[in-house]
Amino acid sequence: MIKDKLDYSEFVNLCRGQRTIELEERDKERIRQSRKAFERILKSNPRKSYYGINTGVGALLNRRIPKGRMGEFQENLIMSHACGIGPLLETEIVRGIMLHMILNLKKGYSCIRLPTLELLVEMFNRNVVPVVPAKGSLGASGDLVPQAHIALALIGKDPQRVLPAAGLEPAKLQIGEAIALLNGTSFMTSCLAFLVFQSDNLIRTADIAAAMTLEALGCTTKSFAPEIQELRPHPGQIITARYLNRLLLKTNECEKPAYSLQDAYSLRCIPQVHGAFRDVLSPAGAVVDTEINSFGGNPWISTKGEKTEICEGSGNFHGQILAQAADSLSVALCSIAGISERRIDRLVSRCANGLPLFLARNQGLNTGLMITQYTAAALVSENKTLAHPASVDSIPVSAGQEDFVSMGGWAVTKARGICRNTEYVIAIEILCAAQALDFREPLPKKSRLAKIHEMVRSRVAHFEKSRVLAEDIEELYSLVHNGRLAEEAGCDEKDN
Repeated sequence: MIKDKLDYSEFVNLCRGQRTIELEERDKERIRQSRKAFERILKSNPRKSYYGINTGVGALLNRRIPKGRMGEFQENLIMSHACGIGPLLETEIVRGIMLHMILNLKKGYSCIRLPTLELLVEMFNRNVVPVVPAKGSLGASGDLVPQAHIALALIGKDPQRVLPAAGLEPAKLQIGEAIALLNGTSFMTSCLAFLVFQSDNLIRTADIAAAMTLEALGCTTKSFAPEIQELRPHPGQIITARYLNRLLLKTNECEKPAYSLQDAYSLRCIPQVHGAFRDVLSPAGAVVDTEINSFGGNPWISTKGEKTEICEGSGNFHGQILAQAADSLSVALCSIAGISERRIDRLVSRCANGLPLFLARNQGLNTGLMITQYTAAALVSENKTLAHPASVDSIPVSAGQEDFVSMGGWAVTKARGICRNTEYVIAIEILCAAQALDFREPLPKKSRLAKIHEMVRSRVAHFEKSRVLAEDIEELYSLVHNGRLAEEAGCDEKDN
């Protein structure tokens, strides 16, 4: 069964896992009744125009489709919209698009037929994943282009012929079904759900990396005291300080000798910077949770009131709120990468608190971890360029009928790129912090940081002489991306 409401974590887990989904009987009956009502309305009003059903779309909304060519029109509409280009979307993102389309269509507000929707469910369950190019969505008339590529496979017109290869018969669409499949925010919703999911994991892992750096540099924990956070009680700041204190608790029981009167901002202000990210992430999560469980089609079938009717003019396919949520995360992620790069610099190039330059012996013969900071700096610079908000842009399309678009497709795409870059920067900080900790007194064996350090060392050896560090970075990136380090830390920021 599919729950009536999913949050972004459940959505992502369904797309990544092996669980199957099925429509409940009440969903099926709702879809049957909606379709019957739709056909009854068309039969009783044969001369009336209904957008995208018996008319063209966009600026062609006043062109009637000949009655005997409705089947042809369904295929034409889908094929003409399937004009995506560029690299192919990852399997999990395409499955997310399919899942969101299913969630939309099962509500019974569109004119989809039950056999068509059941075929889409079967594709999802059998992991029959269409090829969908990443570029082409404006995020305003919905995600027309990506959803068209899903629909193309559904009707057996995709070049890969994924349905016949899986032993499934393509759908033969009837009047009104093409527009139902094309309208919606499924690409943006899928991307944003995965972005929020990864960002939630990333910020906890960034805290872990920061704690390793704090320990390696012998920093004071006074800046993270609860009474300081209470003076400026932003929720994210309080959560971050609490999480850092849990990580550092076992390794800071005794007061350490102060190496300086105050630690640098990149060390002292971690609760304020990481916390600010959390306070952007939380509303972005609420946005995507709402969108996962919403209907964004146009036209739609209203069953409220005294009669059932086909309604037009909905703008619920417009992705402005999704674009702005993605843009806000893009900006906030830049700060997480930026402050991490500054901590990397303090680890490798300042000879901080007695650490060897570039964290290596035999300097000169060995370059040590010098160049890892270069890579981090390159990624941080790239992030800053990508963080220009897409949602402030709009280019009119369809002869001006669709004259203000969200550019949400690009907003979520580049935000995911920034998130990936930031995961790599955090991986580099962990690499450097683990190396720096090797030059310190051993961590208490039962401490959380000791468990983290042990996991890192199980994947990446201590640097003794020059080797290909790209391989080390990739190893640690996988730990960051899959959430293993946050899991190993053994404490949840949401716990009281």
